[in-house]
Amino acid sequence: MLKHRYRPGDVVVLKARVLGARQPDGRGEIISLLPETRGLNAYRVRFEQETFERSIGEDDIDPDTSSVPRLDPSSRTSAASRSSWINSNSIRMKK
Repeated sequence: MLKHRYRPGDVVVLKARVLGARQPDGRGEIISLLPETRGLNAYRVRFEQETFERSIGEDDIDPDTSSVPRLDPSSRTSAASRSSWINSNSIRMKK
């Protein structure tokens, strides 16, 4: 499993002519991470001038013009705060 380079909220720009005539202009915001397909990470992206979301592969994103926030080492969170939002102890099953 590959690690995603971008996170929700990051701003990305597509490489030139990746989608041909349907290429959106401007920047897009990563909405969510998608499972990898064909060995590449995928993202759900909404572009500035569009009212819908697109599925974009990581190889379609121009890394030179896209913003990737750098984490400050002092801002790292503990493992407990990164845990799942589901509390498995609170799930009840009928017998």
